[in-house]
Amino acid sequence: MSGLVNLQVKLPQWKKPAHEIFIGKDVLELLSTSMYIDPLTMYREYIQNAADASDSDKDHAEVHHGGTVQIKINRQERSILISDDGLGLGERDFYKRLTSIGGSAKRGTNARGFRGVGRLAGLAYCQELIFRTRPAGKDAVYELRWDSRRIRDLLRSADAHLDLAGIISESIEARTLSAAGYPEHFFQVELRNVVRHRDDRLLNELEVSQYLSQVAPVAFHPEFAFGKDIASYLAANGVRYTPLSVEIEGSGQIFRPHRDKIIVGGKTLTLLPPDMFTTLDRDGECSAVTWILHHDYLGSLPKSTMVNGWRLRSGDVQVGGSDILEDLFPESRFNGWAIAETHVVSRKIIPNGRRDNYEQSAHFSDLLTRLTPTAKDIAHRCRTSSITRNALQRHEADLAKCEEGIAIASKARTPAFVVASLRDEITTTLSALEKSTQRELFTGSEGDAFQLRIKKITNKLKGLPEEPDSADALQDFPPAQRQIIKDVIETIYLIESSSDAADRLVGKILSKLRNKRKPK
Repeated sequence: MSGLVNLQVKLPQWKKPAHEIFIGKDVLELLSTSMYIDPLTMYREYIQNAADASDSDKDHAEVHHGGTVQIKINRQERSILISDDGLGLGERDFYKRLTSIGGSAKRGTNARGFRGVGRLAGLAYCQELIFRTRPAGKDAVYELRWDSRRIRDLLRSADAHLDLAGIISESIEARTLSAAGYPEHFFQVELRNVVRHRDDRLLNELEVSQYLSQVAPVAFHPEFAFGKDIASYLAANGVRYTPLSVEIEGSGQIFRPHRDKIIVGGKTLTLLPPDMFTTLDRDGECSAVTWILHHDYLGSLPKSTMVNGWRLRSGDVQVGGSDILEDLFPESRFNGWAIAETHVVSRKIIPNGRRDNYEQSAHFSDLLTRLTPTAKDIAHRCRTSSITRNALQRHEADLAKCEEGIAIASKARTPAFVVASLRDEITTTLSALEKSTQRELFTGSEGDAFQLRIKKITNKLKGLPEEPDSADALQDFPPAQRQIIKDVIETIYLIESSSDAADRLVGKILSKLRNKRKPK
């Protein structure tokens, strides 16, 4: 008899490793240079910080705070200055916050950023990164300078023993300035000697403005009639809608890109009043607020409109790009036809470190599942619009062909066999068109216009001679050739405005064809 023997083996107890924990210098590169793919995201990070500061000031300050950001781009000096009118930071907080890595006091709050790395976004794009502030009620301006060149040199060095704290200590300097000539309170980020990156877009005012108009928490444009309704709905349903006033010196204030007039393929879209709704999570709490502008759905919206695609926002800052929700659609291309935004309000749904998507979680998956039926509805509208548009184009072509045929048949010298052939074609086409007018395809002004054209063609058709010549003018030609010759003759009468000229040309052609058929 055999059996299993349960041996009681006593395992060693767990204990803390004896060696010191070492955080290497390369972590800094991962959190700065390698963190952001598009250089323009640097602007988003600093304006997001300004928005958080503005919200905090409004919550704690006795005097109402405006929330204004000024951006100054100097191409000649290759510098960028981003200033906000926040209440500033005291000396201790200023140096502590701006030298801490990954330790943000914002975590667990409603703040947009909470990982404590966004302030490093500019390191990859300049030789010097300077932070500057004056706290309200103080006569001093505090500055902290990061030497990006020094950081890059240290990162490239072979010294593997240099840790994260060491490289920061080697690369920063601080000083205190007189407050004379500075605003009463502010916070600034200055990038000096901006490196040329890609197409130098960091110093391109237009590209910066267009980028921020899509991602930053700025107001809707006054020329967007639905802006006030959308803003009111967002604010009433838990969205932190407190837009900043962001201005690029020399270019004016930045607004969201939505306008009443959106042109696609040379046609101005007809915008319907916004469809707005909230999405509840599995606990019955509001997880997101969505607004959609339904329109003609003429096709994919050009990127130049800057409103293409269903987008996601958290804290009124865009997360990811215009394609972030395209997988919800039965066909991803229909995402590009949509004008829509979903504002995530659930604190359980968190943007990832790069803010190019959200952290994958059951709560985020649940939101996507609940939004999918809306994506299917948009896709259905796109398909219906496409089918309708294609049908209208076909019917327009059929009507135009009937009108051209009537014009030929109405000419005094058009041969009777041509008139008879055209009559049959027009009668068949009109019958199909009249059936189509009974469908919802022909509605409104377009349907009325089609009906009027059909009526005019029908009346003209009745005025044509009832009986063609008894003899077929082409009976001396082989049957296989007759239809080809008829088509040629019809074309001649269509393109030749003078019936006499058409008669002479047709006569010459028939004469020559008959001569070729005579035996030699």
